[in-house]
Amino acid sequence: MAKIELIEFTITGEQQIHCAGCEQRISNALRRLPGVQDVRASAQSQHVAARIDASQVSADQVRAKLEQLGYQVAPSAS
Repeated sequence: MAKIELIEFTITGEQQIHCAGCEQRISNALRRLPGVQDVRASAQSQHVAARIDASQVSADQVRAKLEQLGYQVAPSAS
């Protein structure tokens, strides 16, 4: 059974989301993970939000993918 959650991260390191291309790169990479349903990345706010099926993918796996892309992340305060 699907367990839908919204997870949010803030980009904190030197490598930032600079443009629409960066936003698209993040979205495409995260959507390849099983269970990721929707991704929004913002160059303006340095914020990444993903709607996930927590029965298929964890927030830690999403964080690991962002780090693999070269971004340092922190959980966003909700």
